[in-house]
Amino acid sequence: MKKVEQDKAQKFEASEQEALFNTFKISRRVAEDIAGCMDETGRQELEAWLQELDEHKTIFQDIKDELITQPRTWPYSGEQVECQLMMFHQRRAKVSRRSISWWRYVAVFILLLGIAGGIHWRVAKQDVMNTPIQMAQGYAVLVLSNGEKVTLQDSLGSVSEEPSVDIQVSDQMISYKNERERVREQTYNRLVVPRGGEFKVELADGTRVWLNAQSELRYPVQFIGNQRVVYLKGEGYFEVTSNEEKPFIVRTLSDVEVKVLGTRFNVSAYEDDADVTTTLAEGSVEVTVGGESIRIVPNEQLVFDKKRHTSLLREVNASVYSAWKDGNFCFENQRLEQIMEQLKRWYEIEVFYAREEVKNCRFTGDLKKYDNFEKIVKMIEEVAGVKININGNSIVIGAK
Repeated sequence: MKKVEQDKAQKFEASEQEALFNTFKISRRVAEDIAGCMDETGRQELEAWLQELDEHKTIFQDIKDELITQPRTWPYSGEQVECQLMMFHQRRAKVSRRSISWWRYVAVFILLLGIAGGIHWRVAKQDVMNTPIQMAQGYAVLVLSNGEKVTLQDSLGSVSEEPSVDIQVSDQMISYKNERERVREQTYNRLVVPRGGEFKVELADGTRVWLNAQSELRYPVQFIGNQRVVYLKGEGYFEVTSNEEKPFIVRTLSDVEVKVLGTRFNVSAYEDDADVTTTLAEGSVEVTVGGESIRIVPNEQLVFDKKRHTSLLREVNASVYSAWKDGNFCFENQRLEQIMEQLKRWYEIEVFYAREEVKNCRFTGDLKKYDNFEKIVKMIEEVAGVKININGNSIVIGAK
């Protein structure tokens, strides 16, 4: 008897899940209709939905009237839409099955706000459904000490605006060479890497830094004094030139400081991430957090929880956390939400979760950074046991 009840519950759950995915799909079609950018396939799907029930026609007209008459404050952020979706799920759990239909179509309106903003109300005809998800595009930018911004392309060759050094650009790397004169006052450059990009910098002391997407490094044109200090936002992999008389220090916005003499390590310190992680590949480093210093050895990782102000030291495979610089995504028992946040830094996507608990699904595996996105999705589905629907640039993740 218990198994029969479980089977019924599973069937009901599957039915509700399918209905929710259909809601996401129809909401996109409604948004396209209002925006005037619907293709023939979308038009047929919307017409079929409208013919199913008279209630659908009423809902469609109500939503259309509401959006046309109210002030347009779009686009809403993905976080705002996701928050509204979670509220929708909580309400749906409390109402009777008779009321579920009504609440389901509340989600149409909620999603419509975000999705309609996401297609920018384009009136030109565009096939938003069949366009494959692309990697984000953009060039790294060098901000010079005088504030001038230089877009970095291999064709650039050299940058002549810093009088004390030669700055060369080639093979996705910027290099500081041939100090022509010693400076008395420390001046800084900033290397800014956009979403979907990566770039390397060879500093004046020979240290090399790989910067991941959506990252920024502030560093001196020449190192003077008894320390070599740089400032990191985002993620960087460091190969530090040894100099026992001048320790190399990486500082982050979260007051995490990494001090080394000569070593190889990875630091991930994105502003919107919950943690700052320092992973050591070779040598030794000293990580200082809140006045406390912790020394780590190769294949150890220190994780600082920014909210709780706590630190966790653990053993890891360091190569997993630096694979990004070699064109790979490597995940070791990571939460799905963390994985999708990393993918969002590379691909033009917005991610929505059908259920809160889906965020905590775990995934271990290696993915090629430049693979077709649908191939990446298929592997995550198979290993993490989730269902991922792609609708334009919107990714909807639910349980299988």
